[in-house]
Amino acid sequence: MASAMSSKLLIDTLLMDLVAIPSLSGKESRAVNWLVDRMDEYGFQATIDGAGNAVGTLGEGGHEIMLLGHIDTVPGHVPVRVDGGVLYGRGAVDAKGSLATFVAGALRAEITDDVKVTVIGAVGEESYGSPGANWLRDHYPAPGAVIIGEPSGWDGIVLGYKGSISLTARYTREQSHSAGQEATAAETICGFWAVVLHWLREVNGDTEPGFPSLDGILQKLDSGGDGLTEWASVGATFRLPPTVQSSLVQKRVENIACEFGVDVEWAFNAEAYRCDRRSPLVAAFNGALRSAGAQPRTKVKTGTSDMNIVGPTWGCPMLAYGPGDSSYDHTPDEQIELAEVERAVDVLAEALGRYAVGVSSS
Repeated sequence: MASAMSSKLLIDTLLMDLVAIPSLSGKESRAVNWLVDRMDEYGFQATIDGAGNAVGTLGEGGHEIMLLGHIDTVPGHVPVRVDGGVLYGRGAVDAKGSLATFVAGALRAEITDDVKVTVIGAVGEESYGSPGANWLRDHYPAPGAVIIGEPSGWDGIVLGYKGSISLTARYTREQSHSAGQEATAAETICGFWAVVLHWLREVNGDTEPGFPSLDGILQKLDSGGDGLTEWASVGATFRLPPTVQSSLVQKRVENIACEFGVDVEWAFNAEAYRCDRRSPLVAAFNGALRSAGAQPRTKVKTGTSDMNIVGPTWGCPMLAYGPGDSSYDHTPDEQIELAEVERAVDVLAEALGRYAVGVSSS
């Protein structure tokens, strides 16, 4: 299964060209078809599945290692260019850099005959509900191990992501004179959100902000009227730690909303998920990172990923890995260092080989 893949092929033919193809969530078909064609050229058995995901497999062994990346991006045009060894473009770090690393690393890895590697460029990860990953979870048997393609830095791995659930809250009332004593719709909706924030402070107590905390992020605030009625609304997302289920948030916030006469609609994304750091997959990566001269770093993230979708159902060894600095995710200057991509390919290839040897000897 091993194949030499030059850095030039990785950077020029794979990553840069992939970043140059727009693939906004829901509009990924051009990039998916392009990636399937490239994987077919490289020797993968490549196809498009029922959700529109790009799928490429190397080997025919019974133990499958799935490299689950995503091919879609958030909105926003970032001109594609290379400057000082840095590739700029929408999706460069989130997460086409990881997806390109998966293709190149799978080709370069020394994999035993009883193992196969499947690379997936999933659609819709940046949209609520992750349709590509949900389809895989519901239609695909649990692999032996899964590596999620998200930026961790070439010398680190990610073992957990917070969950998330969003709401839209709206209050409507009859119009009244501004000189009156009755609270306006805007005042009512702000009062509702203030009580929600107070509840969050009570839940968190002395917990430091970050992975263990329950966070509420106000994203939208609006109001208006037609002369007969007035209204106000807020949109917010709650970031869930592993200790808090979405049902708890819904129940408490709905009780607060009832007190204010506010209507609430919910959009569920995913519960939090954390991997076992003692798994053989983590051990393989730690060994590969040390071999590359790095001190392995393990992280947890406050965002979500497709790990949240497939992890609870499949329950197999899992982690997230990919080159790049996630602080550039979704930003106007999204970027990734090409040299770091090459280092990540080396680490991934060795980690896959180490894991495969462990599977064969067990």
